[in-house]
Amino acid sequence: MSVDRKSRYVKSPRVAWTRADGSELELIGQTPRPPRASVFSVIATDSDRLDSLAARYYRDPGKLWKIADAGEQIDPFDTIEPGAPAAIPPDK
Repeated sequence: MSVDRKSRYVKSPRVAWTRADGSELELIGQTPRPPRASVFSVIATDSDRLDSLAARYYRDPGKLWKIADAGEQIDPFDTIEPGAPAAIPPDK
């Protein structure tokens, strides 16, 4: 499995997985989330998504994982619940 050298998953362990048909597949193993201090939080609206918040506060929608890591309840593949706070960590 090829991972971009700037990716936070570049040093993550690789895990072998066997499909039902017997073919092998290499997956990225579980990667611990680094602790992230939140500078402030915003109340999500019905149009907010992790990528739109990242674009607004970091000018890079690809940094959505920083916001996902800062909120224990937020999965990067889930939508943000309107009215719920979303922690915005520093862009370091």
